[in-house]
Amino acid sequence: MLYLCLGLASAHASIRSEYEVKAAFLYNFTRFVTWSPAENNTTPLEVCVFGDDPFGDLLEPLRGRKSQGRELTLRYPDDVAGLTGCDVLFIGQSQSRSLASALDIARQQGMLTVSDLPDFALRGGMVGYVKQGNVIRFEINLEAATDAGLTINSRLLELAVKVLR
Repeated sequence: MLYLCLGLASAHASIRSEYEVKAAFLYNFTRFVTWSPAENNTTPLEVCVFGDDPFGDLLEPLRGRKSQGRELTLRYPDDVAGLTGCDVLFIGQSQSRSLASALDIARQQGMLTVSDLPDFALRGGMVGYVKQGNVIRFEINLEAATDAGLTINSRLLELAVKVLR
């Protein structure tokens, strides 16, 4: 199923909008990451978009959807202090200057970080979108995820264009 979802998303990136594909990836990332501690599986899984929101209304269908038995919620923090409580943190282009502090908070609080900022995974983010021609792919910084107490399923690692260990 994952191969179908992610394979179709990357294969048809030129047909669908870039951010439709990235939104689909974002949802699928939540299905293949384990947060620690995983004691309370009934609390909502909070997806936060920090900075400019390139998705528009494309993330709205995620609201209320379930991932690993947890209901997805969406939030749009205005500043670094508002990041507390996020489980997934998409960092928009406008937050490039706040990247180090956002990544530090995310690591301390066990958030999955995702962005399309250039070299995001190399700069300490966990999942960085990369564009190869018209195809949207992603890189994973496994060390950053492990440092934050997250476990990334091997099936997702196999689909990454690059895994930093």
